[in-house]
Amino acid sequence: MYATSAQPLMEHPERYLLGRTDGDITLETPDQLRLTVQRMVEQGRRSLWVTSRHLDPAIFDNPAVVEPISRLARSSRHADIRILIQDSDPLRGTTHRLIALAQRLSSRVQVRRMGEQGRRSGAEAFLVADRQGFIHQPQALRYQAVANFHAPRQSKLLSEQFILSWDAGEPDPHLRRLHL
Repeated sequence: MYATSAQPLMEHPERYLLGRTDGDITLETPDQLRLTVQRMVEQGRRSLWVTSRHLDPAIFDNPAVVEPISRLARSSRHADIRILIQDSDPLRGTTHRLIALAQRLSSRVQVRRMGEQGRRSGAEAFLVADRQGFIHQPQALRYQAVANFHAPRQSKLLSEQFILSWDAGEPDPHLRRLHL
């Protein structure tokens, strides 16, 4: 299937339903990417897996994105929220909302740093929601991406890639909450 522009998504985001709306959507701006992430995480019911270079604040340090992730984390003890970061240096000493949420709900929102191999080779970023929908940025430092709200086959492939990277990852001591 050919990718369509993000204009319909920007005008009518309510028409894009996780697990139902098929068709690749081409994203090109931070606003398009943020709205798509927001729409996808709002609809997640079971799992949310994110691979990101450094949790771009323009996308992930936003209440419209963090609040639905918080709701998902609190909705069930079986909710599976995992965040894999390639480079945590830009997050040190900041008040990033998603990292603060992960620190507050550390048993529900897990954060790891990619293993050495992933840090050297990982130039992409992606999100998989409920193993149904995905957002894929082939180059993590650019906002160009492809999203699809119902692509179980592609979501499965990205999920398998995520699991391999997750298993090779490690907790990042710099992102842990200090209890004094």
